[in-house]
Parts: sequence; structure tokens; C-alpha cells
Amino acid sequence: LTACANKGKRIHVSDCHSLNDNWLVTLGRHHPQSLTLRRCHDDIQAITDQGLKQFFHHCRESLEELNVTSCSGPRLKGDKLLLYASTFCNRLTVVDISWSGATDLGVLALAEGASSLLGLSINGCQITDKAIRALVKKHGNSLNKLEVFGCHALTARCVGCLAQSCPNLQTLNIGRVPKITDACFAKILRNLKKVTTLNVTGLEMVRDRIVHLVVTHFSNLDCLVLSSCSRVTDVSLLEISTYLRTIRYLDVSGCKKVTDFGIHALARGCHQLHYLDLSSTGTSRRGVCLLASYCHGTLECLKLSFCKEITLDAIKKLCKNCTRLKMLHLYGCHITPDLSSIKDIYKRVEVFHDGSASTC
Repeated sequence: LTACANKGKRIHVSDCHSLNDNWLVTLGRHHPQSLTLRRCHDDIQAITDQGLKQFFHHCRESLEELNVTSCSGPRLKGDKLLLYASTFCNRLTVVDISWSGATDLGVLALAEGASSLLGLSINGCQITDKAIRALVKKHGNSLNKLEVFGCHALTARCVGCLAQSCPNLQTLNIGRVPKITDACFAKILRNLKKVTTLNVTGLEMVRDRIVHLVVTHFSNLDCLVLSSCSRVTDVSLLEISTYLRTIRYLDVSGCKKVTDFGIHALARGCHQLHYLDLSSTGTSRRGVCLLASYCHGTLECLKLSFCKEITLDAIKKLCKNCTRLKMLHLYGCHITPDLSSIKDIYKRVEVFHDGSASTC
């Protein structure tokens, strides 16, 4: 613990099932600047209200970043954490409590208690317009990152208000917020000028025309997630290859109208792609070979799960040409013969497929 605390006072704990009051209090006495708990569990309720209070009290002058995501236990719920954090730690600038069950109660307390929030991620939480309006009223000018993925209760009017109140947003995640409309999206485009990361997963109103507006308006976009946007076609990939030639991260998984034609345009036009997710699209052997030919210098992660027409020779070419490739997803791909024939050759690439994760 001491060694961790002395490395810039940033503590990261994952998959721990033995958290308790003594651990928290000891941690707090090291005055961490950042605390991250991911997939941690307190099923035996070894953490008490008093332990939480003491932790946040000890780091009231130091804590700037709090990330508690996908954790379980009564004292690791979003509202409980936010209420104590906002009481003692007004220097918090970055908070991620995604999938913590947080509600308006906790977010309202955070909005009131923090002096100047820069980033807030509340993906999958039970948030309504009331919390967002209070948040942007006080912190709109300082916020550069806001993630509300899966906050189903948010209305289009609220998201439009958010766009008007947060002119400095660089990261915006509004995926799976089903009430967003064309008019709401127009406000986003009209008011936000600095966005470099945009996630619009599963929004029914996203289609090729909307993608055109996005790529022409956000010229510095580095990361675009269009996952499960069923109306997106190859036309969108052509637009991306034309206007976002320096994009590094693209996710079009579940866009079933995307085919090798769009991959051709993307591969020829975007030579800085590091991450590309084509899972559950119409990508076939030809598309993979095009990526191997044109994206060989930058591609590090490629996901092709449930692309039915992928062949072993295309995968071999990809692994051979893409010298920076580190991760390849092939779940649901019926490749014969199996991948074992190339495992011994390309050991730098970790291949994930049905039933196993192996290096090839």
C-alpha cells in the first residue's frame, strides 16, 4: 500500500473481495490524489459508514479523482460514496461512478459539493433531467468530459440544454439514451466545437446523413463509436475516410449494412487507425485483406467477431502485415482449419475466439 501511495499517490485496485475499514483508513492516511476501485466487492459488509467517513476525511485536502465502477456492497453504492465524497472532498475534479446504481441524490450532492468538476461518468446510472440540469448549471463551463451512456430517463430537451451549457466538452457519451432526437442532435452540433470523442451507440436517429454532419462539424474527432446504429451504411465509412483521415478509434460493430466496400474506403483513407471494431458487420475476407494492405503500420486492435466470411488466409495476411497488431477478436468466426496453424508464428498477437484466448 505504501509503495502504491508513493507513486504519484494514485491507487488502483481491481477485483478485490477483502476491502474493510482498516484498509480504507490506512489508505486515506496516505492522502491519495486518485482512487480507483473496479469490480471490487464487500459482500460481507466489512466496510462501514464510519470507515467511509474516515477515509474521505483523511484525504479531504488531496483527493482529486474518484473512480468506483462495477463494485458491489452496501457501502460501495454510488449515492453513498458521492454523499460522503461531496461532504469532505470539494477538490474533486474527475469522478466515474458508472454502473454503481447512483441516482439524482448522489449527483446533486456532488454538483453542490465540488468546486469545479472537469469530468463526470455516470454510465448506467438512474439519473434524471433534474441532476443533469443542476450539474451543468454550476459546472457547465468547466466540464470537458460527460458520459451518460444508458441513462434512459434523460430527455432530448435535457441533452440539448446540456450542449448549450457545456461549451468546452471534449468527450461526450450519449449512447443508449433513447429519447435523443434530430433536433436535440442539431443543438449538440451547433453548440459544441471541441469534441474529440463521441459515443452515440444504439441511437435510432443516427444514419448516414447524421454521420456526415458529425464528421464535417467535429474535424478533430479522434474517437467515434457508432455501435448498433442500424441505419449506418458504407456511405458513413466513406464520409469518415474523407473528413476524418486522422481518426484513431472507430467502432461500427453491429452496423450490419457496413461491408467490404466501406472498409475499402476506410483502409485507403484513414492511416492512423489504432482500434477498429467491425464485429457483426458484413466484413468478409476481402475487407480483412484490405486492412492488412493499407493499415499495417498502425493497427493495434481489430475486432471481427461474428463476421461469417472471414478466412484463415486473410487472418494470416493480417498477422503478417500488421506488425503492431496486439489484439484480435474472432468470436463466432467459423475459420477452418483452426487458428492453431499460425499460433507459433505470430506470438505478439493475442487472439480471442470461442472457448479460449490464445496468443498467435
